[in-house]
Amino acid sequence: MYYQHSGRYTFGGLIVGLVSGTISALVLAYAYARGSILIPEVHLAAFATLFFGGLVGLATGWGLVRGKVRNQRVALVVTALVSTFALYSSWAMWIAAVGKRWANKDISWAILAQHPVAVWTLMKWINHYGTWSLDNSGSATSATKGLELWFIWAGEALLIVGVATAAGFAVVRQRPFCEACNRWCRDGARVLLAPPPDAQQLKLQVESNDLRPLEALGPGSKTDDHLIVALHSCDQCNQFHTLTLTQMSMHRKKFGHPRVSSKTIIRQLVVGPGEAQTLRQLSEKVAQAPKLAPERACGAAVGGKR
Repeated sequence: MYYQHSGRYTFGGLIVGLVSGTISALVLAYAYARGSILIPEVHLAAFATLFFGGLVGLATGWGLVRGKVRNQRVALVVTALVSTFALYSSWAMWIAAVGKRWANKDISWAILAQHPVAVWTLMKWINHYGTWSLDNSGSATSATKGLELWFIWAGEALLIVGVATAAGFAVVRQRPFCEACNRWCRDGARVLLAPPPDAQQLKLQVESNDLRPLEALGPGSKTDDHLIVALHSCDQCNQFHTLTLTQMSMHRKKFGHPRVSSKTIIRQLVVGPGEAQTLRQLSEKVAQAPKLAPERACGAAVGGKR
């Protein structure tokens, strides 16, 4: 009933994922290592860490998708390895940048990275003296060091590897794969509908191939609660299709922007060509609704004048 990856992959596909992730990891690690020295504010530093991990994961996931890897465990392992490499590279680059800026020592990060013991020794030396302060005072006496700095570094490592692994995994499982045609499916249709009165009842009806409840919902709006209907289809054989329903809820705040939460009702339910065609027609109908409304209003106004 529901689509699941077949678990298939090839050695060549793994190489594509590893190469894509490794190249991106080196570029991003360099930018992250140099940028982290220039960021004095802890919240911005945390955001940079999240950004770094997320981009490494996305790049690795993209490579795995290009390599047609459909094994989620393999995707997790590859992304974890690449993100760990990115983390280690950023440490070597950061130590080299710290040495050049504060000790006027020109150290090659590429050579340093080849000696893990030297990296560890220098990290302990830097930890002893500290390099930056959480209170942004900039004074040597308030520099973060010792156990507190070890905790910060450990948290940074967990965040980078965790975010990267989650991002890479999400990319690989985002779209279904047509095994008959050996290709990833593409977006077949996407439509916003009004929220269903009973999400669980809608789930049961759609699982039984009854799409009439979807057709009865009417158009939705991005500014209010709505239901996202997403169809993925193989554009070669046009025989393999999956349906995903996501309910979006807008929580209004007294001040500021509303908070948006999502709940997946159905994820990649396999549907037939007939149901897929019905969903495409529904998408076209909803897309035409805003254009037809002014025409009807204009026609009514003309009829009233007569």
